[in-house]
Amino acid sequence: MTEHTTIDGDEYTKVAETDDIDAGRGIAVDVDGIEVAVFNADGEFYAISNRCSHQNAPMCKAGEKKINAEHTWTESRGGVNADECTVSCPWHLWEWDLQTGENEASGQRIATFDVAVRDGDVLVRV
Repeated sequence: MTEHTTIDGDEYTKVAETDDIDAGRGIAVDVDGIEVAVFNADGEFYAISNRCSHQNAPMCKAGEKKINAEHTWTESRGGVNADECTVSCPWHLWEWDLQTGENEASGQRIATFDVAVRDGDVLVRV
């Protein structure tokens, strides 16, 4: 059952508890049929589209181990930069601003969503 909370007249959906998302990592959630990636940037939570506009990569996978080719492993690919408030796509390292959804190099944007944290719950408004 989906939990909803009203904050300042807007409906938010509980997507996780703060302990569910490690610092520097993200998760994918479905909020009213919209695929959202929720990231923990050193205790600050952000929600953006889970799909990179470049080639539809799953943004929630940023920072996970990845094989680039049969003979080439990397410990991680992409990831959250809390100081810059960005996340890099795990496929081609396009960097997205977590607050605005903008990729500075291309000028493209992906959707961002409001996030609230209440009593250890991470809430997203789409």
